[in-house]
Amino acid sequence: MAARCKKQGGADTLCKQIMKRILIAYTSFSRLERLGLAALSILLLLLIITWQTMSWWLPQEPENKMEQQQLAAAYRDFYNHYAVKETADEAIEETDVAVVLFPFDPNTLDSIGFRKLGMNARAVKGLMNWRRHGKKFYKKEDLQPLYNLSAEEYARLEPYITISTNTRETGRGYNNTYVKLPPLPATLDLNTTDSATLVRLNGIGPTLAHKIIERRKLLGGYLRHEQLLEVYKFSDSTLTMLRQRLVIRDAAVHKIPVNKATIEQLQAHPYIGEKMAKNIVLYRNALKYFDNITQLRQVPLMNEENYRKIAPYISIE
Repeated sequence: MAARCKKQGGADTLCKQIMKRILIAYTSFSRLERLGLAALSILLLLLIITWQTMSWWLPQEPENKMEQQQLAAAYRDFYNHYAVKETADEAIEETDVAVVLFPFDPNTLDSIGFRKLGMNARAVKGLMNWRRHGKKFYKKEDLQPLYNLSAEEYARLEPYITISTNTRETGRGYNNTYVKLPPLPATLDLNTTDSATLVRLNGIGPTLAHKIIERRKLLGGYLRHEQLLEVYKFSDSTLTMLRQRLVIRDAAVHKIPVNKATIEQLQAHPYIGEKMAKNIVLYRNALKYFDNITQLRQVPLMNEENYRKIAPYISIE
């Protein structure tokens, strides 16, 4: 500050006044405040010195060249694997070719060929991903569960699908003989159809078919198509297709006899659970007998939404 004031020449008087005010402000602090300010300044200085000299006094880890080489090799392998995959996926997206229909084997055709057939990019990606994980197609219908392949697209491609004889004869579960499955009926009963039939619907693979059947067993049967969304978040288009292909018959729904059921039997239902089951039994014991299903509304914890879901699965005997 003093050096700056000397350079200013005629402003010396002003600088002296500023310096005087700073000194007066400092001396106006109490002794404890001055000590605190000095300690803070020293601490800040020590931190700056420590940061600047840290590399001098901290021990350096010896370089392990072998480990570095192994890490570099692992990174190159990782990069090469995923870079190739990404390039292939980008090619699927960016390829813009004229649509031409021709006979093809889904087990051997490359992604560019599928795009030439007019298959959408997402369906091609899904199909190629299936093949990378060892999936093989043994009959035409095996393409139907492919995600993002609409029923219209499959119907357009179906006449041109040709499965190699070698693939058909070594297919899983065919005893070295190709068996042509009968065509699906226009509608299926959701409460009686088995998983082998469900898997032939577009958008439903083996895992989803199994989950749909397991959920049906727990519920005692489906009452609404919207209950399928409790199994999997189907797209609007897939759910619309399932509404058209799957009919629901209430007669096939298994109902729980509420006046005879145990807590264990009640709580096994997905909509009831342990707490609700205990409350139903306690209320039943107080009433001695349920005369009407609407009495369930009086059960503790039973709100209108729970009642709407549970009541269709309850019977009064």
